[in-house]
Amino acid sequence: MSVLKVDRKESKFEPITYSDELRDMLTELIQHSFGIHNPEYCVRKRYESKENDPNEFWQYSYLIHNSKNRVDQLSALLTHNVCAANSIYPTNMEEYQKRRAYQNYAIVNCQQIIKELQRLIEVFNVDISLYKRHVEALQREIKLIKRWRQRDNKLKSFLKGDN
Repeated sequence: MSVLKVDRKESKFEPITYSDELRDMLTELIQHSFGIHNPEYCVRKRYESKENDPNEFWQYSYLIHNSKNRVDQLSALLTHNVCAANSIYPTNMEEYQKRRAYQNYAIVNCQQIIKELQRLIEVFNVDISLYKRHVEALQREIKLIKRWRQRDNKLKSFLKGDN
């Protein structure tokens, strides 16, 4: 007998599997130049709207390329930190704290990606609705990791008894 999707419980491995899905979503966004249909036109428009030195034009085109690299690196770090945290099953407080640190780093990576997307919106005047799905996915990942940390708090009480 199958269980309806609505009635299914969240898996303990949901933060791990969802981080992979999130990385795929962000890679797709990067491949489509963050929803900027014509990056050159957008750069020229942004350049014309400000009174800049003509030598600074290259900086705007560099921003798109640099943002692609940063989002890609941060999404990779997010996935790696989640996997690293999952690879540690704490048997003492030191291991518990390492696992917790990796979980915290993953949350920080999510926040950094959100900030990078906000920066793109500010610099290139991109439609905010293009990023709504991605920001919601990042916020979901943060919630999943926080729930994971709460489950680990129960484990921490057992580790205290060991000391």
